[in-house]
Amino acid sequence: MTARLLVIGLDGATWDLLDVLVRAGKMPNLASLVARSVHAPMRSAHPPVTAPAWVSVATGVNPGRHGCFDFNTPEGSLRTLRPLQAWDIAEKTFYEVLTERGRKTVLVNLPVTYPPLTQQPTLTSLLTQGDNAVFPESLREKYPLLSGYRVFPDTRLRARGEAEGYLKDIRAVEVARFDAVRTLWDEPWDCFFVVFSGTDWVSHEAFPDLVEGRFERCPQALGMFEDADRYLGWMAERLGPGDHLLMVSDHGFTTAKGIFYLNEWLQQRGFLVPDYARPAFPPSHRMEEEALRAMGGEARKLPPWVLRAVYLNGSARFLAKVYRKLGGTWPLSLAVDPRRSRASALTAECHGITIHAAGRFPEGSVPEASVEGLIADLQGALAELKDPDGGPVFLSADRRESVYHGPQTARAADLLLAPGRWGVAAALKALKAIPFVFHPTGIHASEGIFLGFGPAFARGRLPAGTLAVTDVAPLIFHCLGEAIPEGLDGRLRESLFAPGFLDKSPPAFAPVALPDRTRGDLDAAAIQEKLKGLGYMG
Repeated sequence: MTARLLVIGLDGATWDLLDVLVRAGKMPNLASLVARSVHAPMRSAHPPVTAPAWVSVATGVNPGRHGCFDFNTPEGSLRTLRPLQAWDIAEKTFYEVLTERGRKTVLVNLPVTYPPLTQQPTLTSLLTQGDNAVFPESLREKYPLLSGYRVFPDTRLRARGEAEGYLKDIRAVEVARFDAVRTLWDEPWDCFFVVFSGTDWVSHEAFPDLVEGRFERCPQALGMFEDADRYLGWMAERLGPGDHLLMVSDHGFTTAKGIFYLNEWLQQRGFLVPDYARPAFPPSHRMEEEALRAMGGEARKLPPWVLRAVYLNGSARFLAKVYRKLGGTWPLSLAVDPRRSRASALTAECHGITIHAAGRFPEGSVPEASVEGLIADLQGALAELKDPDGGPVFLSADRRESVYHGPQTARAADLLLAPGRWGVAAALKALKAIPFVFHPTGIHASEGIFLGFGPAFARGRLPAGTLAVTDVAPLIFHCLGEAIPEGLDGRLRESLFAPGFLDKSPPAFAPVALPDRTRGDLDAAAIQEKLKGLGYMG
C-alpha cells in the first residue's frame, strides 16, 4: 500500500494552551503523539489571521504572492468589500498540483476552498456561498449523512447572549464535521486534510480561563478540546505503519487586555471622518456590547446633523444611550466617509491601515504625491501610541513592502500592524468615542503549532523560529514522495526529520505553472452576514 498523509488542522491552536491541557490529562491522545513526534511552534502569516495563514499553508508562498490578505477585499472601491473566493488564490495550491499528478485528496473545512478548485471530495469552509458545502454534489447522494453538513454554528445564540448554548452548538458543528470525516475516510485518498474550526471559536470566548486552568468556568470550551483529542485519536489509530501525520494551526492565541478600536483612534488623530449620512450596520465583534442587534428603521432616518452632534458631544451621547435603554433605536456604529478620510482600517481581520489613495480608489482623497508622507505620519503616530497602562498597542507598524514580496503585494493594506496585547476592531461606535475597551479576551497570536509523526520524522520539541506556515506545503509533497514545486517560499527544515532520512529520500523539485482562474458570480452580502455572526468583520 502506498504511504498516505493525514493533515489535521486545529484552528488557532497554540502550545501555550495545549501543553496546559496535556499536563491536566485532558488530551491523552495528543500526549501520546507528542511523546513520539517532532513538534514546534509555527510562525503564522503576518498578520496572524485565518485567510492569509491557511492559504499560505495550502500554497507554500507568502500573501504577497498568493494575494489573500483578509476574508474580504475591496472590489475596486472603498465602499464595496467582497468575500474572498478560491479564484482569488493567485498561486497553485498543493491539492491542485496533486490532482494534476493523479493523486487523490480529501479536503474538509480548509478555508478558501469555495468554489472548489478540483473535482475531488471537498467540504468547503467559512466563505461558502449558499447552503451546500459538499462537493461534488454526488457525495450527498452517496452519503446521505452529508446532506445535513454545517459550516457555521448558530451565531444567533451568541447574539442573544446565550454563551453556553453557543459553545454547545460549536461542539455540535464539530461533531458533525467529524462524522463527515468518518464518512469520507474510506474514499480513496493519498492526502486527507481536515480543519476543526471550533478550537478557534471557543478560544475567542474562553481562552483566558482555559490557559489559566480555570476549567470549571468554561466546561463547553474545554469539551471542544477534549472532543478534538478524541477525533485525533480515532484518525491516528487508522494510519498504516508507513503513513505520516501532520498537525498544524494557522496561528496561535494569547490573552488580550481588551479591544482597541483602530478607526476611533484614526478619527481622533484627524486621519478619518465618519459618514453621518450613512450609519453602518452593527459590526459583530465579540467584545462589543449588543454587537448583533440590527439597527432599527428610525435610526437610519435620523438627520446627519443629529448623528454628528451626538457623536461629537459626550453629554449628548449619554442621552442617546438612555434613549436606547428606553427602547429607542440608534445606530450602533457609523460608516467611514471615504472621500473625506485619508486612511482607515477596512476590516478588523486585515490588521492594517489603508491609505485612501486617489490613484487606487475612485473615491480616494489622497493625491499620489502625498501617500508616502501620510504613511510616514501614520508610522510616527503609531510609534507614539500607548495604551492606558503605558504599554505598546502594536509591536510594529510596517510598510507592506517590508512584510510581503510578490506581485500581489500592492493589494494589501499600506501599513500592517503586528498585534501585541490588544485585539483590534474596525468599528466606529456611534455612542462611544474612546479607542480602548478593557476586557480580557482571547486574540490571535503569531505562534501556532506544528507536529510531525511517522517514519520520516525526528522526535522532540524544536525551538520557536524553526518553521513557518509556508513550510507545510513542501512538507506535504515530500511526505507523499512527490516533487516539490520550484520557487516556493517555504522549504524543508532538516531538523524535522529522523537522522539520515533526507539522505535516503532527498527532495526533488519540478516546475509548476501559475493557475488560470475562472471567476464566477458571488452573493457577497449573504456570505458577509455569516462572517459577521462569527465576529470576523468587526
